[in-house]
Amino acid sequence: MTMLSVPVSEWVSIVNLMPSYMYRDGRMVEIPDTVLTEDSEIHHPINNRLVIRPGVTATIFASVSGTVRVMSGSTLDARGPVSGTVSVEAGARVTFRSAASGTINVDSGAIAHLMPGAVALGVLHVEGTLINEGTRGVDVSGGGKVEDREGSTVRRPSRTLSDGTTIYEG
Repeated sequence: MTMLSVPVSEWVSIVNLMPSYMYRDGRMVEIPDTVLTEDSEIHHPINNRLVIRPGVTATIFASVSGTVRVMSGSTLDARGPVSGTVSVEAGARVTFRSAASGTINVDSGAIAHLMPGAVALGVLHVEGTLINEGTRGVDVSGGGKVEDREGSTVRRPSRTLSDGTTIYEG
């Protein structure tokens, strides 16, 4: 297992699958994707597209912001907050232990698990299985299975805008 004591970009296999961009010194520059090809513990924030290859187990203690692809046969243990779009492919598993904001897509045959204390109030599209031991929003789409376990919370939005956007306050 690899443990990071330097920024992710200095040791992880990096390839361009779908470019990300950011402004640096007033110019838009392309940011390479972060691709994990071996079991890893990451302690530094990731602010670009993250891909976890098949068979890889990743434990991320820092924040993740951007698009996350958890490929078939891989596992993500997200101990820090995650924002953006998370895609969990068939045969993959993701565990959230903090906040998960944005969109979570759980394919058929995949599992997403909200641990006690975790909160996911964004868009949840479940074709596989969502296990809730934390707090999730009331709106879940898809034909998958949602298990709200004892002690979990299903929270209704504070208000819904005319365009369908849900707002959670407090």
